[in-house]
Amino acid sequence: MNILLIILSFLFSIVSYFPAFRISHWTFRMFDYIRIQILVIQILLLIGLVVYYQEDATLFLTALIFLSITIFYQICIIFPYLPTYNIFKKPSQANNTISVISVNVLQSNTDYERLIKLVKEVQPDILLTLETNKAWEEALEVLEDDFSFVYKIPKENRYGIHFYTKLKVEHIDEHYFIADDRPALEAHMFDNDGNDFVFWGIHPPPPAPQEKPTARQKDAELLKVAKLVRDLKSPSIVTGDFNNVCWSRSARLFAKVSGLQDSRLGKGIHATFPVRPSFMRFPLDLLFSSEEIQVHNIKTLSDIGSDHLPFYCEFTVVKSSFSEAEKLESELKEKVDDIIDEGHVAVEEEE
Repeated sequence: MNILLIILSFLFSIVSYFPAFRISHWTFRMFDYIRIQILVIQILLLIGLVVYYQEDATLFLTALIFLSITIFYQICIIFPYLPTYNIFKKPSQANNTISVISVNVLQSNTDYERLIKLVKEVQPDILLTLETNKAWEEALEVLEDDFSFVYKIPKENRYGIHFYTKLKVEHIDEHYFIADDRPALEAHMFDNDGNDFVFWGIHPPPPAPQEKPTARQKDAELLKVAKLVRDLKSPSIVTGDFNNVCWSRSARLFAKVSGLQDSRLGKGIHATFPVRPSFMRFPLDLLFSSEEIQVHNIKTLSDIGSDHLPFYCEFTVVKSSFSEAEKLESELKEKVDDIIDEGHVAVEEEE
């Protein structure tokens, strides 16, 4: 029993540091996604080590110390995303609030009525659907009368995007950042007070054995979006299925390059994937916004038959003027360009 505890303690400690290495293969990145689950296991192992502690066993003590340090490391990563916002800061009064539902519907899911019912109940100002193909497009036509603007990109490769809104849209751009079969949306819009902002809907590919062997394409797409957001110099909000977790190195780099803030900071983890088993969920559907946009509320909504839970947010455009970010340091710019170049190379190698 003691030997098993020691082996497991070292094993689950070591894998916690894998995502810190600049290795994009999914076997390293996966431990970022299940960081909370690993932390729970580590705490249980720590309890076991304390219960069976042997004073004269050097290896036992080493495992205990190493595991304790790793648990502290894990907590430091996760803590900023715990729901502390309302404890340390009073919630502000929200005027002219815009509500959004972003949902990966799972293309093979044919339970269309569950999403339709949810949208009818929530009545969002913006609806972004991902993995929507022609069948989903036709099923969701019953919702179109509820929205003044609809933009459709049906795809049969699980990267279709559909966009519905009640707000005024000035124009919308369709992007293909790394591959010509994975779209992203850039919608220039106005709230009901006439404040302009840019809404981005994205869905980069995941690093997974059944998808892409590395995260190079995903990281490159995210950073291309980040650079465009920074160059736009407009109040911006980016949401969708990032196939990334909020505390990952690449998510934090996205925030730094784009000048946006992760909406989950201080507001809770709100895990969205997978729906089942629920204890394995992690936050895969993310939302970032510029300082001119104030996010008041985020949460997950009820199961619609997909492998993702719908992600809901409420935000307000507090001002149209953009606070221009400082220029990227040359070293950081070079790093970003290298990651983007690697993404283009990966398309040829991994397709």
